[in-house]
Amino acid sequence: MAWRIMAVAGLMLFALSACASRQTTAPTMADDQSTEQASETSSEEALARQQALEEQQRQEEADRRQFESERNRFNYEDIFFGRNQYRLDEQARRELMWKAAWLLNNPDIKVLIEGHCDEGGSPEDNLALGARRAGEVESLFLRQGIARERLTAISYGKERPVATGKGEEVRAKNRRVRTIIIDE
Repeated sequence: MAWRIMAVAGLMLFALSACASRQTTAPTMADDQSTEQASETSSEEALARQQALEEQQRQEEADRRQFESERNRFNYEDIFFGRNQYRLDEQARRELMWKAAWLLNNPDIKVLIEGHCDEGGSPEDNLALGARRAGEVESLFLRQGIARERLTAISYGKERPVATGKGEEVRAKNRRVRTIIIDE
């Protein structure tokens, strides 16, 4: 019988020691603060990521608007010439230097260089003069480092006037070179 009492006492002692090793602790105030801080940090990080994303989107939109503005300037700012002239004046050179720099910054763009003339002279003479005007612009671009494969020069002579009517003012508007983006 004594051995039974000893066996029961040993089992009880064993059970109590097992329970003692599985102590659970109640959450402390420090644990609550730690969880709250982690939550605040996550919220702050999410807010910072959202703000960074919004800033990136604003910058991309500003870049897109800037590109469109410069693209329009490239396409619609014509280079003008004097009567029966094909040499570039200082104003034309400044504009073409800007266009060359823009092309260097946008290496995938290909350009059509159109030479135009006023209605004076024969069709053959005007085609030749338009070709010399377009060639002069093409040469400047080549000297600035634009690859030949990106440039196509053509003459329309007097076939595509931008202005119609009589007088020197109208004719002066038609003596021009227009650069047009043909491939982006």
